[in-house]
Amino acid sequence: SGHLWHQSSTTLQADNTSPPSMGKYQSKLKPDAIDDLRSITQFSHAEIKNWYKDFLEAHPSGLLTVKQFETMYNKLFPHGDASVFAEQVFRTFDTNGDDYVDFKEFLCALTITSKGKTDEKLKMAF
Repeated sequence: SGHLWHQSSTTLQADNTSPPSMGKYQSKLKPDAIDDLRSITQFSHAEIKNWYKDFLEAHPSGLLTVKQFETMYNKLFPHGDASVFAEQVFRTFDTNGDDYVDFKEFLCALTITSKGKTDEKLKMAF
């Protein structure tokens, strides 16, 4: 089954119904997808586009695995082994329980967790 984002009846992921191992997400978000993300996050149109570009560069499938999340988390918090905590955070961010964090889940989580310099740390993690 594909990984589609649903906010009401609007599909946020544009035109990709392939499994995670096949192909990659579209390089641009549709305007209605950006509008939906703006309505549920604190980010501007330009910020969403930049985050999406960075997310796809780091994760061309458009999906972040728990292992990739742990690696990113360890870059953000280099002191000690954060793998158990990172997995718990990943499970919280993976709101549909498909074992992947897609861009919408990532951006929503970023909205919840961004305080001060956290967003800068995340940019560096990519």
